[in-house]
Formats: sequence, C-alpha cells, structure tokens
Amino acid sequence: MKRAMARRRRASQAGFTLLELLIALAITTAVVALVFAGFGVMGRAEERNQRLIDRAERMLVTSQWLGRKMDTLRQLSLQVNGTFVSFFSGNAAGAMWVAPLPERGDAGGLYVFRATPLRHDDGRVDLSLEVLPYTGALMALDWNQAEKAVLLDDLRTLQWHYQDGRTGQWTQQWDSATKQYPARVKLELADAQGAWPPLVFALTRAR
Repeated sequence: MKRAMARRRRASQAGFTLLELLIALAITTAVVALVFAGFGVMGRAEERNQRLIDRAERMLVTSQWLGRKMDTLRQLSLQVNGTFVSFFSGNAAGAMWVAPLPERGDAGGLYVFRATPLRHDDGRVDLSLEVLPYTGALMALDWNQAEKAVLLDDLRTLQWHYQDGRTGQWTQQWDSATKQYPARVKLELADAQGAWPPLVFALTRAR
C-alpha cells in the first residue's frame, strides 16, 4: 500500500497531468491568437496609413502642378470669327488657358491647355488634360491632334469655379468673350475616400 502511494507521488512529480496539459495548450492557443490578432491590427493600420500618405501625396502633386500652370498663365487672345476673345474660358466641368511647358518660362514654349472630365461607362470620372502647341491668335484649336493625359483618375466630384476680381463673386461659367481674366480659380474634388480641401489658385499674371 505504501509502495503504491509512493509510486503515485513520484509519477505526479515527474510530469503534467492530462488536465494541466490541456490548460497549458488552451493558454498557449489564446496567446498565439492574441499575437496574430495584434499583427493583423498593425497590418491594417499600416495599410490605412499608407493609403493616407498616398492620398496626401496625390493632393500635393496635383496642387503643385496646377499651381505652376496657373501661376505662369499668359493673358493672350484668340481670333474667333474675326473677333479677338480671351484665350481663357471655363465652366463647371473644366477650363482652357495658355501657359509654358515645361516650367522654364518662355524657353519651354507656350501651349494651350484644356482640362476636361473623362467619363467612363462604369460611372468613374477622370480629370483629363489636352495640350496643343500655341501658334498664335490665328491658330486652329483641333483637339483631335492634342496630346492627352490623365491628371487624376476615379473622381467622385469635379467642379471648377472662377472669381470675378471686380466683384469678388464666384461663378462656374467664364466666357472667353469676357475681357478680364478671373482673379482666382477654385477646384473642388472628391475621391473614393472623401472630399479634398478646395484647391484655389490666384491668377497673378492675368491681372
């Protein structure tokens, strides 16, 4: 009897019981699950941060490029049916103006820019740019010959606004027959992640 009890004591001291082993496995499983969940949260946070960084970079590049084009805008005229009209015109969907390309002053050459919405069958809208070399007031605007590029893709909102420098009022229609250029241009954009801060450009050379 005493020998049997001694053997049981030695066996219990030598290793884990089945219950203890199951408890240890359950705790280990829970810890591993928590660790992997933590890695998952970290991974999702990193992806979210990267999306925010990419979006901020997209905003900055767009703002800087359009800002340079508006800052170097040239106040020129175009002859239409014998009448000279402003080379700047715009509506809610887009605008047309003349500026150097590349950004090296007149050394880069002047070009006519036209910003227009490019609509897809699935409902997506891109901000498209069309560019023609500027050849003077008598040039023919054959946009079929223009170079085309997408400045921004997959937009939800694309609205252009123009400020009258005399009244300070904003409008979404600026006719080329208007003798004065707008004082400022504002672009409202939104993508799949929401609205952008408004992009406002002062037309300093057009005053």
